[in-house]
Amino acid sequence: MNILHYSPGLRPGSISQLAADLAAGLQDAGFSNTVVSPANELAGALTSARVEHRKARSSVSIFSLRSVLKRLRSYILEQRADIVFAYGPNATRLALLAQHGIPESNRPKLVSVLTGFPQQILRTRSLPHCNAVVAVSRFLRQEINRFYTLPENCGVWSIPYGVHEEHCHPLYQPTADWQAHWQSAHPIAEGTLTLCVPCPLTYIHGLHHLPELITLLLRQGISPHVYLAGDTNAGDRRYQERLRHQFEESGVEQYITWLGLRRDLRDVLCNCHITLSLSSAPASHDRAVLEALALGRPVIGFDHGAVGEMLSTFLPEGRVKPGDIHAVADTISQWVALRPDTVNAVPYPYRFSDTVRSFAELCTALIPNLRSSSQNDLD
Repeated sequence: MNILHYSPGLRPGSISQLAADLAAGLQDAGFSNTVVSPANELAGALTSARVEHRKARSSVSIFSLRSVLKRLRSYILEQRADIVFAYGPNATRLALLAQHGIPESNRPKLVSVLTGFPQQILRTRSLPHCNAVVAVSRFLRQEINRFYTLPENCGVWSIPYGVHEEHCHPLYQPTADWQAHWQSAHPIAEGTLTLCVPCPLTYIHGLHHLPELITLLLRQGISPHVYLAGDTNAGDRRYQERLRHQFEESGVEQYITWLGLRRDLRDVLCNCHITLSLSSAPASHDRAVLEALALGRPVIGFDHGAVGEMLSTFLPEGRVKPGDIHAVADTISQWVALRPDTVNAVPYPYRFSDTVRSFAELCTALIPNLRSSSQNDLD
């Protein structure tokens, strides 16, 4: 079975990396995979995984649309694709347009892989024409079914983007060199409770709650230090400036460190006592929270969206009512006295092997007479 993955937004270290990881995983499972994406450092990893890579534009304008569709159509025909996985609503729309030049009898099955909620009307019009839609959380699947009417032959699958068990597991520890460098760069007093808040630095992620949370913890005799792990060069700059001013005005700036974007986030999560998710909006996916839970680290988060889902599976006592900062502080206080029990193994369906298996099942469900050479190993 030939699978073509189309991801114009493919880049390392983000949810869009799912295309590269999934192509490599399905290649090992016996499927033939081609990734169409911008050229970046992931191309070498794809080659090592025996996955063919074809270049594509990262952005499409009205002037380049015709050439983009022509190139994508040629890739589909050249690779004799049986299935096209289009990552995101924009990629789905382009893949659908590219198929218009292919005889209907020769068109591959089209699957839209969504990691976020599709809001623009032009992008969502493509969904009813797909053969299947994949949502990376049950919450996202519920929202898609709630707001969009899809034909009966277009099922919505919930397949989380799981963690690689060999790299992200409860026994993982940062190297001694990393630990030494971290302690040198971020010295803190003994007995300090370290909290990591990994998220984009935007209003919906609730960072403005930190002064209240820190004040509540100090009143309870807990000395906290918060590490903000988010890209300071992206997001809402005005909100970031307001945050800095708010931290200064409330006198908590000495309890907060801005880490910026971290490629070693897994190590940072391991080095902090608790990870927090304070997003006011229910997220369709939160990779950082999943990694912290898979590493066996305690997480406290608002009980909604994908974060609530993951906590229900990994650590139910980490769920708090959305917006209730007092409940967050109380839970932290309880965990300081008695650390909660965390998982000793990553549960289903949050392992990457589960992700590959589910996508393989989707492929054979769409084209039951075409099975991969090693599909029996997955059954």
